[in-house]
Formats: sequence, C-alpha cells, structure tokens
Amino acid sequence: MDEMDAFNQTYEIREKIGEGSGGIVYLAYHKRLQKMVVIKQIKRVSHNLQSNRREVDILKNLQHTYLPQVFDFFAIKDKVFTVISYIPGQSFAQLCKQNYHFTNQQLIRWAMQICSALAYLHSQNPPIIHSDIKPANIMLTPEGNICLIDFNISFFLDGTPMLGYTNGYSSPEQKSIALSHGKTKIVLDEKSDIYSVGATLYYLALKKKYDDQNPDFVALENQTSETFVAIVKKALSFYKEERYQSALEMFQALKSIPKHDQRYLQLVRNHRYQQIGLSLLLAGSIALGGFGIHTMKLERVEKYNELVASQKEYRLDQNYDKQTELFKEARDLLPGSLESYYQNALALYQQQEYQECIDFIDYDVLNNERIDTDQERIGDFYGIGANCYFELEDYQNSVDYFEKAIDYLGYDEDYYRDYVIALAYNDELEKANEKLDEAIEHGLGDDSMYFAKGEINKSLGNDSVAIENFEQCLQLTDNDELKERSYILMGDIYINNEELIEAHDVLLEGVETLPTLHQMIVLERLIQVDIDINTPVYQQEAIEKLQQVIDNNWDSYDTYDNLVILYQKLNQYDKVEENLDYMLKTFGEDYNIYKRYAFLEISLQEAKENSQRDYQQFEEYYQKAKDLYQENSTNDPEMALLDSVYQQVVSGGWL
Repeated sequence: MDEMDAFNQTYEIREKIGEGSGGIVYLAYHKRLQKMVVIKQIKRVSHNLQSNRREVDILKNLQHTYLPQVFDFFAIKDKVFTVISYIPGQSFAQLCKQNYHFTNQQLIRWAMQICSALAYLHSQNPPIIHSDIKPANIMLTPEGNICLIDFNISFFLDGTPMLGYTNGYSSPEQKSIALSHGKTKIVLDEKSDIYSVGATLYYLALKKKYDDQNPDFVALENQTSETFVAIVKKALSFYKEERYQSALEMFQALKSIPKHDQRYLQLVRNHRYQQIGLSLLLAGSIALGGFGIHTMKLERVEKYNELVASQKEYRLDQNYDKQTELFKEARDLLPGSLESYYQNALALYQQQEYQECIDFIDYDVLNNERIDTDQERIGDFYGIGANCYFELEDYQNSVDYFEKAIDYLGYDEDYYRDYVIALAYNDELEKANEKLDEAIEHGLGDDSMYFAKGEINKSLGNDSVAIENFEQCLQLTDNDELKERSYILMGDIYINNEELIEAHDVLLEGVETLPTLHQMIVLERLIQVDIDINTPVYQQEAIEKLQQVIDNNWDSYDTYDNLVILYQKLNQYDKVEENLDYMLKTFGEDYNIYKRYAFLEISLQEAKENSQRDYQQFEEYYQKAKDLYQENSTNDPEMALLDSVYQQVVSGGWL
C-alpha cells in the first residue's frame, strides 16, 4: 500500500476551506476517530520527518484549552500534511469584516487567553513559536473563548527562521528576514509572538492594521483604556528587549488592568468629589428626604436577596437558563455584591462547564473593579475554581487555588480534604500526607479522612485499598456529597478494570440510598454501565432508570434517544415509535430522529413476509435523514450503516 492509499483509507476530504501562501486547507472526516478534522497541505520541510520524532511527539501531546489538538502529520512526495481538530466558530478576521464591536473587557479577556496559549507553546522543549498571530488565525468558539490555530508546525520541525510574513502583524525581525529572503541570521523567539499579539489587539480595537510609522494610540485609548494602550505599546516596541519578555509577563499585565487603569481611578476620584459637593447642596434637605433614600436602599437589598434566593432555587432544580437570567438581574441591581456571582459560579460548576467557570471567576469576579476582593467570601470562589481545575486534571492550578482558598478562609474541612487529594494527584505525595496529618490535628472527620485516603490510593493505582477506604467512608458519613463521590469513584475503579457487574452493583446501591439531589451523576453512570453490559435484563433496567431521569425532570434529548435505541434492541417497536414521535414534536426535525425512524421501518418490514413488504416509508425517512445530515457538521458512523442498508434494499429490488 502506498502513502496515498493509506491517506484515503484514513481521511475523507469534504471541502477546501482556504488557500494561501502557507498552503491549502481542507475540511476532512477522520474515519478512525469518527470526527471532523482540518488538514493543511504545506511545502515539504528540509528535514526528514522521522529524524524529528521527539518534536513530533511534543506536537501530538499538546493539550491546552485554547489550542486545537494536533492528531498527525505526514509527508507524501513533496508535500507535508498536518492534521488538527476542527474548531467550530468564526475567526476574528471574519467577525471584523462583519463590523463586530468588541468591548474593552472582551479584548482583555481574549488577550489573556491568547497569552495563556502562547505561554504553553513557548514552554515546550524546544519552544514552539507561533510566528503568524493575526485575527485570521484566532477563532472565537461558540462558548465565547478563543482558539489559537495555525501555529507554525513546519517552522518547529524545520528550524528555518521564517516561512511567511503578514504585513501589519509580523514583528520587525520577521520583516527583516522576509526582506533578506531568509539569509539573515536573526532567530525568532517568543518576543516576536508578543509583538504580533499587540498588533492583533490594535486591529481588533480599531479595525485597522498597526502602522509603526503612523500609530494612532489616541484613538486606541478612546476605544479602550490608558492601561490597555500602555500594554499594547510595550508589546509593539521596535526593539525586542523593550517588549514583554514572556507571554506570562504580558498575561500578568493584562490581569492587573482593572487595578491600575489611571483613567478609572480618576473617574473614581471625580465621583468622590462630586459626592462631597452634592452632600453639601443637599445638607439642608437630609432631614426631610433621608428616610426615603434609606427606604430605597433597603428595598434594593431586599429585592437582591430575593433574586439570589431564587437563583439558588433554580440552580438546585437545574433550571440554568432561569438561574442565569436572575443572576444578570441581581448583578445589575447590586454590582458589587458577591452572592449572585457565587450562585452563578456554582451553576457553571454543576453543568460541568469547568473552563467557563474558571474564566468567570478570574475575569468577572477577581478582576471586577466593583468587587472588594478582600472579602472572606472570595475564598469560596477560589475553592470552586480549584475543583474546576481538578476536574480538568490541571492539578497544579488546583493546588494553587486550594491554597488561596485556605489563605482566605483558614481551616475548612472540605477544602482542606480536597486540597490533600489535589496534592496527591499532583504527585506531591509527601506533602499530601503531611497536610492530611495537619487536617486530622485540626479535627478532620474520620469520614473525610478515609475519603482522602481513598483518593490518594486511587491516584497511586492501589485500587483494592482505595475501595476499602471509600467503603469505610460510606459506613461513617452522613454527608450526602461524600457518599455520592464515594459511589462514583468506586464505580469508576470497577469500570476501569472492566468489572462491569461490580460497577453496576455499587452504583445501584448509590442510586437506591442517595437523596434525589445527589442521584443524577451516579444514575448516569449506572445507565451507561447497564447499556455496556448489553443483555436484555440490564437493558430493561436502563430503561427503568431513564424513566427515573424523566420523572425527576432531568431529561434531555439524549434521554429519549437512549430509550429509542434500547427499545429497538428489545424489539419493542411500538415504544420506539412512541418516543420518536415525542422527540420530533419536542425537539423538532433532526437527521438523527429520521435515521432512527428509518432503522425502525427496516425492522418492521423484515418482520413481514416478503410479499407484504413495502420499503417506500423507509426510503422517505432515509432521504429526509440524508438531506438533514448533509446540512449538519456532525460525524455519525450510523449514517454510513444506513447508507449500506439503503443500497442493500435497492440492490434487492425492493425500491
């Protein structure tokens, strides 16, 4: 098999989505991974790819929230192909063409995300220099975060100084390389990327490229702030040594904007002077009007407290849209009060929107000039952030955030216990045991102690000991959260060891003993285990548990889709049709629904005598599914199976 045959067996090119001096970009389907990817064809680098195995491994192991995943790269004849994950959304170049206006707060947030991604790339060994940062290479995802694409893989592999030059964004040293046609001895480093970040921010704010001969920093300040301009200026310094020396340094500068913006501080001072003058003018009327003003303040506080209480209610009921709506109303009423922010952070955590929750805490709370960050309550935000980082398996940041939470709150049993666990997962076992001893001295409960030991042993791969620890925790604790986590972790251990029956039994015990509020995650795992065991008895149980999900108003599209699949396997076709009809009525037209209708129709016809079969309805469902699927970017291997079934029906002369 030659290289091109191997390529065709792995990838299916769907369309060409871009072409330029850097190469041709295709949208493709990765058959093995069953997902959409982006393939970029570039000129072949001078080095043999096999000799760069270490660099190859570094690229394929890159993992960062604001970077795409590198899946593969390979050479065919005189060309090199790179394969990365497909990122939905629009580039900032596209958004600017649509005349989108970006607020100062948005620019700061996205700039910090860019710097975060660059700091990660630059920290690799050897460092990865992007070398082509510009609006066209920064995506805005549907979640509102950036994704830095097209980092120069061939530059990283080849070691040549420059493969392209983008006027208005490239650094002076890149321009020198371009003008010398690569003959210059200048070497690009992270400070070249810093320059391009500054130029990109300039463009996003003003919708025009940076001209170092005629910069318009006055207009930039009018659109942003004094401190933002100072950061952009420093990044755009002609001499590399005058710029930020690292992406992390620029990140820290951006993070401190709310505290250092002189214009903001001046406004605050002016506001205070205005208040003094106004108080003098109104001095004579205080006796008459003071009670009314006081009453208005009380009414605002009372209204705020009512909104926060309702936020909590909707959060616990998992009505997150309503929770968000009330959060915005409460925040606008009392922008400096923390409780509405706290409920919103908890809601994001509950929805497993971990990165969004971290961003919310970092940008909307900790860097909010209206919030006093010296309050003890801030410690709880660090605690939530620590748990988010833990779920993202970023254990170092989890440890850092737990330490900040403890700095604010002192000894707190829950935070200290989870701090110990984060240390263990961060391979700081000695410190974890030291802090566990400290916690025990502070009065850590036996249930929390055994739970922490269970997590430590799980992190070390001591599965049997971990199971014993979690069982001891369950015997001792009245804490429903600890019970929930113990059942989940025991289930995960059994699942990882492919002991599905044991996983089923422990998860079922959790579902049957936990109160409704703590059942959901345990129930989801149990249903999946039932499906994976794949026998009629367990399939029927999965159906019963899915009905429990519906009864508790936790249902979603996937709930009914799973019911359809299970009823299909059990040949309960009336139930399949009933749930499909409900899905169509509730969720609207969707290729997946018509796909399921098509499979149902096949089953119904195959149950009949040959002379009684009629595949016209099947064909209608198939064509409807096919048309809707082509409009959808989803990759569904079941559609390939449906295509195959359709061809069999046609070749059999039924259509």
